[in-house]
Amino acid sequence: MKHYILLLSVVFALALTIFSGVLQGTMRNRWGASQVTLRAAALLPEIPEQFGDWQMRSSDKLGETAEKMLECESYFVRTYQNKATGDLVSATLLLGPPGPIAVHTPEICFPSRNFTVLGKRQAAVIRNEEGGEDHFWTLAYKANNLQGDMLRVYYAWTAGARWSAEGDPRFKYAGQPYLYKIQLSAPLPAGADLEADDPCRRFLEDFLPVARNYIVEPAEED
Repeated sequence: MKHYILLLSVVFALALTIFSGVLQGTMRNRWGASQVTLRAAALLPEIPEQFGDWQMRSSDKLGETAEKMLECESYFVRTYQNKATGDLVSATLLLGPPGPIAVHTPEICFPSRNFTVLGKRQAAVIRNEEGGEDHFWTLAYKANNLQGDMLRVYYAWTAGARWSAEGDPRFKYAGQPYLYKIQLSAPLPAGADLEADDPCRRFLEDFLPVARNYIVEPAEED
């Protein structure tokens, strides 16, 4: 059942582009990708498949329609497993123009027939050794099945600096040449203590210092 819940989370990550077609105008790369965007796109897939105790278990692709609607310059959809704990985390990292990339949230993309959201989204802070902070939105879902399995979700955006949990990312990142979005999901057993058992947080604590070497900030290219 744990693998079934993870599979559902990957499916909905792949389907999140259904809602992006309404955006128009300057928040899209109508005139083609800039050099800095191309560099960012080239680096994103180079993020390691193995780091610390985490090893990529599988990789998926967005459908052609999804890629076109999101206008992705680059992305990955990977499932990582922690060889020490057995934790499974689905990680989707997108890069594209701010308009399409900013519009999706899990609240929209996870259909109510499969999951029930448990409360409102909450902010989480991941601190690094240098004292920097990355901010994420977090959600918890309960599967609408007899087992009542749970799904932990994290998501955030960045234009190349720190990850941020924005209330209106379309406004915040308007004018940027591109935007990254990350979304994580991890299956948990029914009744799990989200404070004590949070695979997404543990993943981010290991992933962010590694991924930072492959995230391009536009100012770097000035």
